[in-house]
Amino acid sequence: MSLLQLQKRSMAIAGVAMLGYLVFHMLTNLSFFSQSAFTQFYEGYNIGLIRWPILLIFAGAVVFHVKTAIKIRKVNSKARTVDYQIHDKLMISAALVTASIGFLLFFIIVHILQTVTFDTDHVYQELSGLFQSVWMLVFYMAGLFVMTMHLSHSLANVLQTLGKTSVSCHYLVWAACILLGLGFAIVPLYIFFVMS
Repeated sequence: MSLLQLQKRSMAIAGVAMLGYLVFHMLTNLSFFSQSAFTQFYEGYNIGLIRWPILLIFAGAVVFHVKTAIKIRKVNSKARTVDYQIHDKLMISAALVTASIGFLLFFIIVHILQTVTFDTDHVYQELSGLFQSVWMLVFYMAGLFVMTMHLSHSLANVLQTLGKTSVSCHYLVWAACILLGLGFAIVPLYIFFVMS
C-alpha cells in the first residue's frame, strides 16, 4: 500500500469517527423537545470524565482529518500536470471548495467554543438563548448546509473507493446526509420561530 493510499484510508477513518460523533450529537440534540430528557442527558454527559475525552477525540479527529487532507491535496496538485477536461456536470471552482471547507472548519471551532462556555447546569436555557439571534441562526444554517454538502461528497467518494458506484448508493448517501442536516437544523429553527 502506498503512502498516499494509507493517508486516504487514515483520513477516511478519522472522517467516520467524526460522522459517528455527529450522529450521536444530532440524536442527543433532538431530546431538546423534552426539556427533562435533555437536561437529564446533559447532566450526565457534562461530567468531566465523559465530556472532555469525547471532545478531545473529536477535536483530534478533526485536526488529523484536515492535516491529512492538506497533504493529499498537495500531492494531487503536484501530480496533475494537465487540468481536468470540462464536462457537462456541475463544476465548482477549487477556490470555492477551499473557502467552503475553511468556513466549515471555522464553524466547527466556533460551535465547540460556544458549547464549552455554556453553563453546564443550564444547557437547555443556554441553547435556547443562543438561537434567539437571527445572525446565529443564519450562521448555523450556513454551517449545516456546507457540512451536508461536504459529507455527501466525501461519503460518495468513500463508497466509490469501496467499489460501490451504483446511483442508488449515492442516493442513499444524499438522503442520509440531508436527514442528518435536517436533524441538526430542526432544533435551532424551532427555538427561533416557535420559542422566540
